Amino acid sequence: MELRLLTTEAERRAFAQRLSEVRMMRGAGFSETRRSVIGEVHLAFGNLYGLFDERAANPEMLGGFAMHDLAMFGQSYPKPDLTHLPPESVFECGELWAVAAGAGGVLRHAGALLAQMLEAKALLVYPIFRPWNLTQGYKGFNRVGEAIEWPYARTLDGGRIYVQAMVGEADALARAIAEVGAFGYEALEGGRGLRFDTPFSICPKTLALRRRENAPRAIPAVAAPADLKAA
Repeated sequence: MELRLLTTEAERRAFAQRLSEVRMMRGAGFSETRRSVIGEVHLAFGNLYGLFDERAANPEMLGGFAMHDLAMFGQSYPKPDLTHLPPESVFECGELWAVAAGAGGVLRHAGALLAQMLEAKALLVYPIFRPWNLTQGYKGFNRVGEAIEWPYARTLDGGRIYVQAMVGEADALARAIAEVGAFGYEALEGGRGLRFDTPFSICPKTLALRRRENAPRAIPAVAAPADLKAA
């Protein structure tokens, strides 16, 4: 598998469109509020990574996530306090989406490898806790504090969404990196991602994404900044 840093306007637009469509699918059913610009900030200034099966005849993006370190811009919520660590060594990951069954596990596997490549001291995530509990996928991460009412998104019927701050650092991060590192990886040229083996399998069929009429606003795509870097 390959995890590629997306640098072209077309790639980043495709990422944003898939992210919006997956969020609005039945069973996921949420979108950003009309006032929120947090997604636009992540898409405009964060690093976007796409997952591809490089063995396919015509590889398509099967999933992806956004990542930024806290020296690029701040974390999405004031908590937890990670000021004891150098900001360039703390990476917030989010905007995760997948259109193939099993791709979520592969993306988290790749995220741990990327943390090693970038010499991260901590990974920060805010998975949804209610109305859907998506925290189980972050094995080894520590929950920090109580669930947070997330002001940036609502369910499609207007319901509130709560997220749980979770951090992987020190021994927990080292264990996660050691576990996935056993399967091997190589950095792509110029630090533009990585090629890796994984114990997770992906269903060859991707989900059929259907756009809803009168759906909440999608996150607009933004071109990659000219000086975008991998770290």
